[in-house]
Amino acid sequence: MSWFSNLVETYEGVLDIVGAADGKGNVLLPPNHMAAKTDICVTLDGNGHFRRAEKSSQTIMIPRTEDSSVRTSGIEPHPLHDQLGYLALNAKKREKYLTQLEKWSDCHPKVTAVYEYILGGTLLNDLQNTGIQTEDKLFVRFRVEISDDFTPDLWKDRSVARAWRNYLADTQSEDNTLCYATGEVARPIYKHPKGINPSVNGAKLISCNDEINYTYKGRFNKPEQANAISADASHKAHAMLKYLISTQRSKCDTQAVVAWAIGDGSTQPDPFKNSKDLYGIYANSNETESDKCIEIHSKLATDYAKKLGAALRGKGSAKNIDNKNMVRLVAVMAVDAATTGRMGITFYQELPENEYIERVITWHESCCWWFRWENRDYISAPSVDRIIAAVYGEPKGTSYKKIQKQAREKLLHCIVCGEPIDRGWVSATVARVSNPFSYDKGGSGWDKSEWEDAVSVTCAVVRKYYSQKKEEFSLELEKERADRDYLFGRLLAVADRLESHARHLQHLQTKGDDDIDKNDTDKCQTNGDDDTDKRPTNAVRYMPAFAAKPVRTWKLIFDQLNPYMQRMNGAEWYQQQIDEIMSLFDQEEFTDSTLSGKYLLGYSLQRRALRLRPKNKKRGRSQ
Repeated sequence: MSWFSNLVETYEGVLDIVGAADGKGNVLLPPNHMAAKTDICVTLDGNGHFRRAEKSSQTIMIPRTEDSSVRTSGIEPHPLHDQLGYLALNAKKREKYLTQLEKWSDCHPKVTAVYEYILGGTLLNDLQNTGIQTEDKLFVRFRVEISDDFTPDLWKDRSVARAWRNYLADTQSEDNTLCYATGEVARPIYKHPKGINPSVNGAKLISCNDEINYTYKGRFNKPEQANAISADASHKAHAMLKYLISTQRSKCDTQAVVAWAIGDGSTQPDPFKNSKDLYGIYANSNETESDKCIEIHSKLATDYAKKLGAALRGKGSAKNIDNKNMVRLVAVMAVDAATTGRMGITFYQELPENEYIERVITWHESCCWWFRWENRDYISAPSVDRIIAAVYGEPKGTSYKKIQKQAREKLLHCIVCGEPIDRGWVSATVARVSNPFSYDKGGSGWDKSEWEDAVSVTCAVVRKYYSQKKEEFSLELEKERADRDYLFGRLLAVADRLESHARHLQHLQTKGDDDIDKNDTDKCQTNGDDDTDKRPTNAVRYMPAFAAKPVRTWKLIFDQLNPYMQRMNGAEWYQQQIDEIMSLFDQEEFTDSTLSGKYLLGYSLQRRALRLRPKNKKRGRSQ
């Protein structure tokens, strides 16, 4: 159970934050405490007299017993804060609550105040007089205001938590045994906490109660006969995992993925995010001077790689070396709930921090492509969820979540373990994006922007796939590359741009701009396609056929370019581009064999090169 002992080690390395809430209300729970969602806040004075009450929802840290932390239908009160049923409405529950509270009320004056107040039996009347309706399941939290005390909230007062732990240490039995998680002799526990993952609050990671765990059925007669885990280790491991999931999880339905440095719990790069969102390598208006050299409008792929490496390696820095000059380890864990009561670990890997960071860098450098945002180009690896949507289609219904969770685990193996991306995924996303009109959001017609984004995602996946096969593709157009599929993609892009250009010029003439040179590319938008004509070009229309039969379809597309060429007085510059591409073909490869995903790389880069091509000062002449 290395994952278990690693969580314990991490908890012990961050003891200074135990019990202290961060800015978002997350708390690393101290021993024998749990998180609970409360509904009512009751304020008392130091003598246990009622002052006020208000109905307000808040999740807080409360003391708990082993039985109360897993209670369902039985009567198991919490030691301090609890539901109205235990405090006033149910006689049996209230009696057991008071009996337990009385035993440790002398350990802290604030606890004494709560005991005296509940014993007085005025809670219901006080709430009703305040205008609060009383229901059995409403959860009450307590505040005690004492002169010169600056922490009236009992759930924030560390001395209250310490009093409860000291009470347990003095009263619990000394029936110790070997803990198989830590190797120490300590008091064992057989009822482990739940509520580790907020998305499935009732699911337990470890269950030793033979009434609900079938692990022991047919193997053991009693839970004690299985490998024992100490109460202290169980609390630390579960509390640490809960804190990690609450503060840094990557979430999908009931699945949670966390990556942390063993020993100090520091956050590691999230392998599921895209480059832009995760590392901030394209800065916003608050960017520093060092960030400005690689802004979002940067056109150099080398800038991306340089900034990415600096951003990621900076997360390790010198602090990842301990006194023994050993690089600290990073653990990556995925947990998911098979049922509402059972949770399991579906992925676990630990590796040196520098190796983990290098693997994430490798993924983001080899699985990246050009994207557009606010009419600007930037390079990024797509997020894992965006890749999954490109393979399986956009999310539809609850059944998609199961597919998505399985795919996320596969991609974890690709990113963290360096395993190759599935060839079937590459084929699926290429086939999907080669049918542009399947991107029809809400039945309103072809969604051009969504399709173009999918092309970028697909190109990133294709580039990653061929990188695994030791075939590298640049992020800039390779004008001398003679790969047939790549060249066919370039031809398709030129045809697409030629038709768009001709339509744009026609639109300008229709608006009354008669002073137009039909070879003038200055009048064509050079930082983006013309948005006045939403119709797809013939190149886009014939894309599915082109991917299957490129030669036959190219002849058809080229024939249909004639009217547009005539409109541009022969489109000499575009003809020149087509001739240059055709000259690179090996005639034996100019066949109708189905195109691979490489054609999308050529198509995407050629489109970008045409959009950003430099212009001569003399009007109408493109370089």
